[in-house]
Amino acid sequence: MGRFWNSIVMGIAMSTAPLYLAEVVPANIRGATVTSMNILNLVAGVISTFTVYGTQHRTDSLSYKIPLAVQFALPAILIPLTFFIPESPQWYISKGRMEEARTTLRKLRGSSDAQVDEEIRVMKLSEENERQLTADVRFLDIFNKQNIKRTLTAGSIYSFNQISGIILSTTYATVFLTQIGAGDPFTLTVISSVCVLAGTVLAPFVIDRVGRRPLALTGMSLLLIIDMIAGGLAFNSSNRTSALAIAAVSFIFNFIWAASFYSLSNVLPSEIATMKLRNYTMAYTIGCSYVTAVVTTLAVPQLVSADAANLGAKAYLIFGGCMIGIIVFVYFLVPETRNRSFAEIDEIYEAKIPMRHWRNYQTSNEAKTATVLPGTKLTGAAHV
Repeated sequence: MGRFWNSIVMGIAMSTAPLYLAEVVPANIRGATVTSMNILNLVAGVISTFTVYGTQHRTDSLSYKIPLAVQFALPAILIPLTFFIPESPQWYISKGRMEEARTTLRKLRGSSDAQVDEEIRVMKLSEENERQLTADVRFLDIFNKQNIKRTLTAGSIYSFNQISGIILSTTYATVFLTQIGAGDPFTLTVISSVCVLAGTVLAPFVIDRVGRRPLALTGMSLLLIIDMIAGGLAFNSSNRTSALAIAAVSFIFNFIWAASFYSLSNVLPSEIATMKLRNYTMAYTIGCSYVTAVVTTLAVPQLVSADAANLGAKAYLIFGGCMIGIIVFVYFLVPETRNRSFAEIDEIYEAKIPMRHWRNYQTSNEAKTATVLPGTKLTGAAHV
């Protein structure tokens, strides 16, 4: 029951938090801001790992009461802080509460009154336009001809996380690494969690500097190489040196995955969905990720366990094959959205520009000046 309830609230959080962050921050820091939510997720994971590590040898009731108390303490701290989070100015405008929208935007931007008033004016026009666009919107519209490419990209980028090999390097790493004598399972878990956290901390500093597409292709290519190396070493896992090498590359995998694949999974779906379908698209994206998580959770134990297929670390080769397909998908369907307003993204999708040409594509001046106005619908012609 606890896991069931936890999954529900996590699904709500993971679908709303990226959208909220993407809506309230300027485009030039959108990637870093949305990605930063991963840091606290991973900090919580590291805290839980160290808590269990510290209580593993206790034989009294505190062995489970301490972890439960820590699990309770973090939400107890965060829930009151939630009351201080400013509401989205765009939401205030949608409810006709203009003064509250102006006050909140002034706090968020720190701009002059004239700049705030101008932004409010254009955001109001955007809201009126959006209402016309969303009057008869249905969930199935995310699959129509105009939106199917966006929907496939948003839904797949989350799901592909599950088949990159990360489940081997985190959830099941302690199983096969212990089997091949690489070390103590709790120590391995702690190292694994720290490596994921380190990559997550790095992500906000590189995602806006490098760009989404280069980070995706580079990171995923490195993950492919690591999958193949780890899988190849597994054929000689009885050798102590090979066992330690598998452990080392799995930890490197965690770091690279967190710095690239994981961070992009939160940012890209919140950016590429058209405004009128953003809520539906994000719900579909989270749904896809959980379906894939269930499949991999059921399948991977059958691959790695000694009483099943007994592949152990050799299963990395299977995920390496998956990564080849993922890289091809990313090359053709993942765009470069760095420093693009939502209006620009809409315009480029409508122009049917190939993903590899997005980086240098010049949009209309009207779209460029709408940097902070998610959902503005433009008709200005784009030009190269």
